[in-house]
Formats: sequence, structure tokens, C-alpha cells
Amino acid sequence: MACWSENYHFIKEVYDFRVEEMNKWMDALEESSKKLITNKVYTSREFRRMRDQFRYQCKNLKREELKVWLADMLKLLNQKSDQNLETEKKRLEALIQRHTEVLPGIEENMRKVDVYSRCYQYVDDITPLLKLLEDLRRKSTEDEHDKKPDSGGSKIHPDSTEQVTTFIENQEANIAKIEEKRGEFQQLLKRGEKLEGQADCPDFLKEQVKGLSELFMDTEQKAKLKLDILKNNEKAWQEYEEDKVTMVNLLDQADEKLRNIRKLFDPQQGAEDLSMRTEQAEKTRQANEACFTKLKANVDIICGICSPDKKEELGKIMKGFEERNAVLTNTDDRISKLKKYTTDLQTFVDKKEASLAWLKTGQEQLDELMKFPGEDKSDEKLLMTVKMQKDMETQLTILAGLITESERLLGGKNNSVAEGHLLEVEQVKNKLEELNNKLKEVSGEISEDLHHWADYQAELKTFQPWVTEVEERIKGGQKKPTSLSEAQEMLKSVQEFDTDIKTRLGNLDKMTETVTMMTQHEKADREITECRERRQVAEKVSAEWVEKTQKLVQQWEELNATVTEVQGWVAAAEKVGESPNQDTVDATLNKLKGFFAEKQKLVEAL
Repeated sequence: MACWSENYHFIKEVYDFRVEEMNKWMDALEESSKKLITNKVYTSREFRRMRDQFRYQCKNLKREELKVWLADMLKLLNQKSDQNLETEKKRLEALIQRHTEVLPGIEENMRKVDVYSRCYQYVDDITPLLKLLEDLRRKSTEDEHDKKPDSGGSKIHPDSTEQVTTFIENQEANIAKIEEKRGEFQQLLKRGEKLEGQADCPDFLKEQVKGLSELFMDTEQKAKLKLDILKNNEKAWQEYEEDKVTMVNLLDQADEKLRNIRKLFDPQQGAEDLSMRTEQAEKTRQANEACFTKLKANVDIICGICSPDKKEELGKIMKGFEERNAVLTNTDDRISKLKKYTTDLQTFVDKKEASLAWLKTGQEQLDELMKFPGEDKSDEKLLMTVKMQKDMETQLTILAGLITESERLLGGKNNSVAEGHLLEVEQVKNKLEELNNKLKEVSGEISEDLHHWADYQAELKTFQPWVTEVEERIKGGQKKPTSLSEAQEMLKSVQEFDTDIKTRLGNLDKMTETVTMMTQHEKADREITECRERRQVAEKVSAEWVEKTQKLVQQWEELNATVTEVQGWVAAAEKVGESPNQDTVDATLNKLKGFFAEKQKLVEAL
């Protein structure tokens, strides 16, 4: 105790230093643990530096000699009971307690740090493979005009079949490198999956393992896709070179076929030639369009990865083909015009043949008209003349159209068939003019007779229905009147009927005068005679009707006058109260009876 008392201050300084150092040591351990055991991802170098520092700090973690010294110090402090020593005692107990509590966490962190260390080592191990895969993927997806000068690369856009073949070989080499690394990739993937299965595995490792797997598959996929693109490009180049020659040949053939489209002046041959050329043009169009479509598709594939200069060059070539393809439209236009020409020519020939055929018919009609029988068929002759004149007008109109069409379709054509058509049109013209002149002469000779015949027919068509109506009325007879007023109305009606019949005699005289101006009028004379006889019969009947009706009305009027007279006598006698003279009355009644009997007789006679 004397030693303790004598050296207390020295021991106290050593004690304070060691307590302070131990606190700093535990603070540093806790700080290092926080930095290492975190979600923050360091570089491998940073992690190794912090890990080595942590491991150095954890060296002699249990430090038994310090704990023994601290225990001895605690015993010595326990021998003192003053206030200061009591405070130091609590301080030392707290230090020991902290060390006891920190120790398990530090040991756990050491284990975690070992796991983290293996994970960072895994990242270091996969880095070369990742770099290789990223480089290979970049080569499969790069789309620059030129590589960097210091990379030793050259232009990556293939502008020919040979260049594409070279790029295909390079890409196949890249795929071979990927295949070479497949075993290494699978081993690293398994190792990473195993690390993922350990407790306290950091999150970044899962991302690294996932990234490695995705990068390998993506690199392989893009490399194969690039190889497919290059192979398609190679095929497109090969087909392009072949189809370009084919396209030129097809366009040359189309130009030649367009030049060979010409008019034929025989409608049948023209129709056959038109059908052949229409079918030929359709086949040419289909072949050209199919070749151009295929060519354009291959050019689109080529332009997908070729250089801008080559793309511009190919664009000019395709534009040239597009412009030359106008030959298809020109061919269609030419065929359309040829179709219309052939149709018009056929119509022209049909009309010309019809006109030639009509010339014979027209001559026959004119001959028949010239030797047509007399006036008993003047109406038919009139119809024939009018019909032939209308036919002649139609043929002259057709002839004018034929002349116009012949000039449009055949004018200036140095061709035997065309000249034959023109000669036939001239033949139609001359013959038709000759026939028309003869028709005019014949029409002039018969026009007056036909005119008088038409007038006669007009009168006859009016007179015959009238006389038939008169005969029907006569056949029906007269009605028996029941009163004087009816008898008077009947008298008025038969008088008008009789007047009408007499008036119609003038119509017959006019008809007679008309037909006498005709060269032939035997039939008309017979018809007029018949009409005169029928009118005379009717006139005789109407005269009898008038006479009988007049007598009846006169008798009826006398009867009525006598009745009125008797009624006057009777009324006068009654007025003065006298009786009429019997003899006078008897005489008057006898007279009335006679009048009445006569009236009845006349009524019955109707």
C-alpha cells in the first residue's frame, strides 16, 4: 500500500493514458465497422485499405494482458474509498463493460468483413470478363462512321460484298471468343450464386451476378444478331447485284415493247394485237414491279449499315430506276389510246360496211318506189317515200361522220389496208350521192300526187266516221214524243241533222275536186261515190223525218189550240150562267177527236 500511495500519481497517469487509448481503440473499431458493414459500394482498392486497417485494429482483439492490468487496477482502486477513487472505479468498470459488449459485435463484423472481402474479390475476378464482354457487345452494336484513330480500326460500314464477308469473319471470331469464355462465365456464375447464398452477402453482389449473367446473354444475343444482319446484308448485296442487271434488262425490254406498239388498220388484227400487247404489258409490269420491289428491299437492307456515301450512291441508282419505270405508265397510256383507236376503227368499219350494205337496199327501195302501183296504194307509197327520205338523211349523216372519222383514223397513212378503207368510203360517197339525186327526181314526180292524196285522205278520214255516225242514228230511229214540247224539240233536232247532212255535200265536192288533180284516182272515185250514195240515203231519211215531225207538231199545236178554245167557251158560259150550244159542243168534240186521232197516227208513224 505504501508503494501504491507513494507512486499513485505516476500509476494514475499510466492508467489514464491506457483507459483513453482503449476508448479510442474501441471508437476506431466501431467507426471502421460502420464504414465497412454498409450498403455503400467501394472500389476494390478502397475496400482493401479499409479492411486491412480494420483487421489491424482487430489484432489482439481480446487483449488479455490489458484486461488483467485493468482488473489489478480495479482491485487497487477498491482499496481506496475516497470520492475520487470511487469515480475512477466507476469509470474503469464502464470501460471493462464497454469492452465486454463491443467484443461480440466486433467479432461478428470481422466475419462479415471476410464475406465482403470475398465478394469484392469476386468483383475483381469478373471484371476482366465483363470488360471483354462489353467490348464484344460494343463491337456488335457500334454505329460510328470511323473508329478512333488510336484504336487501329478502319471504317466499319460495308460498301461491297467483299467488305461484308470480312465483317462476317470478324463477327464470327467475336462469337467464337464469347463461346470460349462460356466455361469461365458458368464457373463465375456458380461462384457468385454460391456467395449470394451466404449470410450477410452484400446487395451489390447480387447486382454484379445478375449483371454478369445479363451482359453475357445480351452480348451473345447482340453478337448473333449482328452476324445475322451482316449475313442478310451479304445476301442483299448478292441479290442486289443480280437484280440490278435483271432490272436493266427488264427496262430495256419494256422500252423495246413500247416502241413496237403501233396501230393496225384491220380491226380484227388490231383487236388480236391489242389483246396480246395488253397481256404482255401486264406481265411486263408485274415482272418490273416485282424486281423493283425486291431490289428496293435489298437496298434498304444494305443502306441499314452502309456508309453515307454508298447510301447516296444507291439512292441515285434507285431514283434512276424509278424514273425509267415511267415506261410502264407510258406503255399503259399508249395501250389505252390504242384500245380507243381500235374501238373507234371497228365502229368506223362497221358503219362503213353497213353503209355499203344499205346502198344495195336503197337501190332496191328506189326501184320499187319507181314502179309502185296506182293511187289505190298512195298512202303506202307516201310512207315508203318518207321512210326512204329519212333513211337517206340518216345515211348522209353517217357518211359525213365516216368522212370525218376516215380523215382522223386513216388520213395520211401510207398503208394498203388504210387506203382500201378510204376507197370504200369514197365509193359510199359517190353511190349515195347518185342514189340521193335519183330519189329527189322520183320524189319530185310523185310529190304532187302524194300531196293531193294526203289532203284527200285527211278529208276522207273525217267524212267516213261522220257518215257512219249518221247511219247509226238513222238505224236507231226516232223516239215517240209524249208532249208537244218534246215534239217541238225533236223537230229542232231533225232540222239541224238535216242541215248538217246537206252541208257535208260541200266536203264531198272538195274531195272530188282534190282527187281530180291526181293522175290516178280510180280508188278515190269509188270511195267518193260510195260516200255520196250513203249521204244521199241519209239525206232522204232526214227529209222524211223533218216532214213527219213538222206535221206532228202542226197537228199537235191545232189540237192544243182547239182544247184551249173549248175551255174558253166553257168558262165563259159558266160565268154568265148559260149552257153552251149543244150542237156547237158536239161539233167541237168531234173536231178534237179527229185531231187527237190524227196526232196519234202521226206519232205511230215516227
